[in-house]
Amino acid sequence: MTFKKIINSIVKWYKLIGLYVLRFVKKHYLLVGMIAMAILAVIVRLVFFRFPTHDMCGYVLNGWMAEIDQIGFTNFYQVNSDYSPLYLFVIAILCLFPKGNQITVNDSGGVYTFFENRMFYVKALYALITIALAFGVYLIVKELTGSKKKAFFGYVILLALPTVFVNSAIWGNADVIYGTLMIYSFYYMLKEKNMFNSIMTFVFFGLAFAFKAQALFMLPILVLLLASRRLRLWTVVFIPLAYFATFIPAFLFGASIAEPFHYLTMQFGGQTDIVYGSANIWKFLELDNSDIVRNSAMWVSLLVVGALTTILYFRNIDYSKKENIFKVGFLLTMSMVFFLPRMHERYFYIIDILVVVYALIDKKRFWLVPLMQLSSAIAYFHYLTGHYFIDIIGENSVTLAAIMNLVILVTAFYDVIKLEHIPLKQEIEDMEKEINLLKEDNQEEQQEEKKEASN
Repeated sequence: MTFKKIINSIVKWYKLIGLYVLRFVKKHYLLVGMIAMAILAVIVRLVFFRFPTHDMCGYVLNGWMAEIDQIGFTNFYQVNSDYSPLYLFVIAILCLFPKGNQITVNDSGGVYTFFENRMFYVKALYALITIALAFGVYLIVKELTGSKKKAFFGYVILLALPTVFVNSAIWGNADVIYGTLMIYSFYYMLKEKNMFNSIMTFVFFGLAFAFKAQALFMLPILVLLLASRRLRLWTVVFIPLAYFATFIPAFLFGASIAEPFHYLTMQFGGQTDIVYGSANIWKFLELDNSDIVRNSAMWVSLLVVGALTTILYFRNIDYSKKENIFKVGFLLTMSMVFFLPRMHERYFYIIDILVVVYALIDKKRFWLVPLMQLSSAIAYFHYLTGHYFIDIIGENSVTLAAIMNLVILVTAFYDVIKLEHIPLKQEIEDMEKEINLLKEDNQEEQQEEKKEASN
């Protein structure tokens, strides 16, 4: 073969490979775009991996990981933490990797000393889970709209969402973990009514609750769908099964039956203030933090959410329509965050995510996304900088954010009230028909059994 033929052959192969690549890109442009956005999102997040905060440095790096260094990998479940044993197991694994150099960073919040590699590991983990979260949003939007393009926009918006970025990439919080599990619980809740989807709804809810008690925010919609027979009652058993499954690593390394539960007492008993910078209803009220006020606030909140759930149940909304399920779920989930006391500023995290879906299934509500982002940003800003968003009005900045959240909540309530519903009389008639059919089936079975017995 001559040199010219070799060159021509190389050129032909080059063109052929190029055509294959171009064909793949054009045929699967959304997939290529999602991969490119995922890579970009991880890179941008890791640029900020050195950014120190008290939550990341004080608790995760110099707290729990340092304690694991002292007590040993196999005793990770003994760490004094309000995070689940499974989370501690994961960071215990990260403790086995090279620590890297110990560095000291001066920040407006203080001076932090930590092992460089460990912050990189933890934030890289959060970045990867954020990709799974974005894909969950993609699946929900696709399920609700049937449009891959809208789902792609949901994926991109989620990855670019400022509060989602700040929460894990800068602040260093693990809300992305339970948030992701809640989103997948929502996804299976919206899918066709069958046994598998009902099971998976409760599996992901159980896993989310195992990581953080804030997963209880979606409890009202689960109760409502159970009462409306959209979800199967017996599949609730998968909540404790999934929950206990997260304890398996601790049990394998010698934990007693009771030991893995100690983090729950810290989660439920560690909050002593009515409000922790959260822009919810309690920000409007000047209340003290006495036991009677805290307990009363909790009961009032549960009564309000319980009453709303009951009203929606008797409203008989048509849950055969997936969009209806989502809008009711959004309203009830936000109601929990807005009315419950002892909420931190970042507990609107799940609402920041769900509002993106809301905007994509109802274009008239796209303004909810920037409004929710501004509200969360105001609350985040105060915690992260020590200053108020608008210094002139001081603490009323967070009150302003609470007003924004109230506007979103009222809008969601208005949309839900307008949803198609099945008249109560018709539902009773349908149930009577179902009862009669079951009775007829039972009678036929009894007659067949009598015939077999007589023969």
